[in-house]
Order: sequence, then C-alpha cells, then structure tokens
Amino acid sequence: MAKQVQIEEIGGGVLAAEGFVAAAMASGIKPPPALDLVMIHSQHPAVAAATVTQNQFRAAPTYVTQEAVADGKARTIICNSGNANAATGRQGMADARKMAELAADATGVEASEVVVCSTGHIGDLMPMDTVSAGIAQLGGQLSRKDPERIARGIMTTDTVPKQCAVQFELSGKTVHLGGITKGAGMICPNMATMLCFITTDAAIEAKPLQAALSWCVDRSFNCISVDGDMSTNDTVAVLANGVAGNRLIEDSTSPNATVFRAALLYVTQNLARQIAADGEEATRLVTVKIRGAANYQEARTAGRAVTNYNLLKCAVYGGDFNWGRVAAAIGASQVPFDPEKISLTVCGIPVFADGQVQPFDLAEGRRRMEQKDIEILIDLKRGDEELTFWTCDLTPGYVTYNAEYDASALSGAEDSD
Repeated sequence: MAKQVQIEEIGGGVLAAEGFVAAAMASGIKPPPALDLVMIHSQHPAVAAATVTQNQFRAAPTYVTQEAVADGKARTIICNSGNANAATGRQGMADARKMAELAADATGVEASEVVVCSTGHIGDLMPMDTVSAGIAQLGGQLSRKDPERIARGIMTTDTVPKQCAVQFELSGKTVHLGGITKGAGMICPNMATMLCFITTDAAIEAKPLQAALSWCVDRSFNCISVDGDMSTNDTVAVLANGVAGNRLIEDSTSPNATVFRAALLYVTQNLARQIAADGEEATRLVTVKIRGAANYQEARTAGRAVTNYNLLKCAVYGGDFNWGRVAAAIGASQVPFDPEKISLTVCGIPVFADGQVQPFDLAEGRRRMEQKDIEILIDLKRGDEELTFWTCDLTPGYVTYNAEYDASALSGAEDSD
C-alpha cells in the first residue's frame, strides 16, 4: 500500500499545514543576535503524540511533554535553545512547568496543552526572567511567515536549518504534513540530541497518531548515528488539527492510516537523513541498507552495529575502500547469518557473495569513496525485513571541536546538549 501512495514534497516546513502559526526570536538565552526561542501553535483544537529520550538523566521538559500528550491533546509547542534544563533538579522541573504556563497564557490554551522542549548546555538553570519576557513577546508575533526562521530558532551546533514538508490525498482531501528538526552531535539510535516538531492538518485520533509516530521514529530518527552518544533532551512531537477535513482516521490498520503513516515516514526519514549529513565536522554521509533480515529486531541490531563502528567511519573519512571493516562490523553484531550466503556491496560495487570475495576494481572503489554520499548494502539472506540507517564519517575536526567544547560553552559560545 505504502508504495502506491502519491506523496509530493512541498515548501513550508512546519508551517505547510493549514491552521498553524509560529514565531522565533532572539530572547537573550544565547548571545545576540542568535535565535533561541520558538513557539508553534495550532489555531484549532489538535491532537498530539510524542516520543522522548531513553536517557536516564533525561531533562525536565521531557517529563512535562509526556504529561501534555498523555491525554492525546496539545496545541502549542514552546522550545528554547542554548540551555538544556537537564540535571537541574526540582528547580528545573518548576521552570519547565512555568514555561508551559507562560506559553499557555500567550496562546490562550491550557498549560496541559503545551509541549515544552529545551536544548543546549547541561547543568545550568534556565534564565527564567529572560525566558518569561521572550515567551510573552512570542505570543504577539505568531504568523505563517518564514518557516526557515522557525527551523533556525531550534539550532545549536547545526550548520544548516532542517525542514521538510509534503502533501498527499486522504479520502479526496489534500492533506499537508511538515516538520523541522535539529541535531548534529551526540546522535545515535534512540533519538540523541535531536528535536523534531511536526504539524499536520490531517484529521486523525490521538491513538493512531501515536502509533504512526512511534513506528516512524523507529525507522528514521532511531536509525541515525553520528557519534554513538545519547542525549538528555530528545523529543519528537506531532500536532494534528484536522483542518484538511479528511475522513477521521480512527484505526491504525485502516487504508487512510497506512497512507498517513507513509507520508509521516517520508518526512521523518528525510529529516533524519539531514541530521546525519550535518554531523559535527562531517564531510560524508553514509547510508547503510540492511536487507534480508529475519525480523525488525535483527535489521536494527545489524544496522546499529555498522553505523556505530568507528573504524568504518574513519575509513570513510580517509576515502579508504576497506570493505573488510563492513564485514567486521556486521560480524560483531551478534546477528546470526550464514557467511556462505551473506552479500556485501559498497558504493555500488559487489565485494563479497557466495562465501568469497568478488573481483572488483580497487582504484574504482577508491574513486567512489571520495564521493559525498556513500552507500553500503548488506543482504543477510535470512528473510524479507529491510531497514535503512544513516551515519557520517568521523573526522579530526569532530575530535577537535568536542575537545574544545567545554571552554567554548563557558565563554558563551553556542552549545549543544
């Protein structure tokens, strides 16, 4: 069914869906003129879903967000960058709740309808005087203009804003779905140092919305790795206001739910790929395709093993056509496979199949390794499950950047959780 869905990529990012407004400003959390405070609001009642970090040191805003979507309803997202509000104890929790109250006052909703997110330096208390003044101003600046500014407002170590939007048909109605994300470092499966906000004018109930989001996150944001580290603030949140007027999606197994999920997957995978491509100091994007797994768990385990294998990422940086590192990574994954059946393809060149090395042109392999986009295909020959992962090369620049991170953060430079 998903392969037959007509999905058209459009502009507009998180403001592509009808009935949503947003604003971003430089409130002073970061040194001016950096944008550091964003508000996204549905002008109509909306249902909501979210997934958050699995880090045991998770930040206060993630708890407030989970509470907000517990009943499946939310209309406003408030997000700051420059301060993670993580490892901040009871005061941090009080500050996160206060942010919800302030955003509710600014948009005319209940505090229980506000998703709260933060990203930035860990361990610092939120400058609430600055935040309070900023949120009050944002309420009067909400509009449907300049979606890229909204994407820039949540950036930390990102080098480019990341957004994507699509339109598709549901029961004869045109539906829009779009989102923004941030993330460049501390990225590994289970959503590390990344925030993603998605809006849609689809009419869908909260339960199938949550089911679709969880399924898509497992096949997008949980399939990226930059450095194998997990953060404290990761959140993916989606708001759906039903303005498109399609037949209400009430069942996760319905044809319309399948179409909606395909569109949501398109956007989440597009955004996930942008995160991997923007890895801190990265020079190459690596796409790892796992085929022939017996089930989803096997495919996930295999993909994680390869994308977290630092020797492979170093080889990619050096343009080294060392396919043996792919073999070593998949062999160490503990996923069962028959070495006589598995096949490996690197940069479109078959290198191993039928239990033996395949003849290939090493010079051509090295030439292809110099490309900006590297693709690795691993066929386990055990079943029909497929899963795609994204990572990037590991560079000297990454090491230098993070070795100097603490000093730059203390001097007021832009930082990241």
